[in-house]
Amino acid sequence: MRCPNCGDDRCIIVEESETNQKGYGLGKGCCGYLILGPIGWVCGLCGMGKSHTVRRTFWICQHCGRKFRT
Repeated sequence: MRCPNCGDDRCIIVEESETNQKGYGLGKGCCGYLILGPIGWVCGLCGMGKSHTVRRTFWICQHCGRKFRT
């Protein structure tokens, strides 16, 4: 792989991952309260603790340090 910035062919591929974990859903809790009353606040707990992982893959040039995708 050649760098689009400097043209050097010393590039490495890197994978980056980020994990997001959900907390209490205030919107779900409010809607639940309007529909079901005080017990509806528990609806905000639905989906709590589930995680979502996002992975990004890109190249880094060893000469100039530029990050790029193919």
